[in-house]
Amino acid sequence: MSIKNTFGLLYNPEAQWQKISDKNQSIAKTYFSFLIFMAAIPPSAAFVGSTYVGWSIGFGEVSRLTTDSAMMLSIAAYFAILVAIFVLSLFIQWMAKTYGADPSLKRCVNLAAYTCTPLFLVGIFGAYPILWLDMLLSLVAIAWAVYLLYLGVPILMGIEKERGFLFASSILTVCMVILVGMLAVTVVFWGSGLTPVFTGA
Repeated sequence: MSIKNTFGLLYNPEAQWQKISDKNQSIAKTYFSFLIFMAAIPPSAAFVGSTYVGWSIGFGEVSRLTTDSAMMLSIAAYFAILVAIFVLSLFIQWMAKTYGADPSLKRCVNLAAYTCTPLFLVGIFGAYPILWLDMLLSLVAIAWAVYLLYLGVPILMGIEKERGFLFASSILTVCMVILVGMLAVTVVFWGSGLTPVFTGA
């Protein structure tokens, strides 16, 4: 499964999930042929947007981060994405037996990683941060990622669609918990004195 094949998840997701299931690639291959590149899109775009373009709320003054501050935040976000995918995969494997599935960890990593494809791709719009537009596009990407999850769970986990629906709903709940956890870490990060530094522009 290469990066160019992942676009199939946008226009022919069911067939693409079947290809992912048939290939059943290893965790290392999923990370090194897909995740390390795709996960870099949102932090890289955010770095460009927050340092060179800047953002404003309404007609207020444009805000920008210093290069050093933005670089630190982008690197932290990048590794947070990679870790979050693996943690989610562990939860998927742990919950699987409840729904009559017994997947390998690599199948769970494939499910978690490729489900996030729309979220990775929409991250490119962070390079030109228009807040209302980015939020709208993010909602569309989240909706498509949820659709991919519900479509992919039965195929990759090898269970019927009814159980797959319940399983996917449980995975969404875990995603929310992980998101809240990441927000909590962000609050701690900001409160520890490692806050972002804004430029005078």
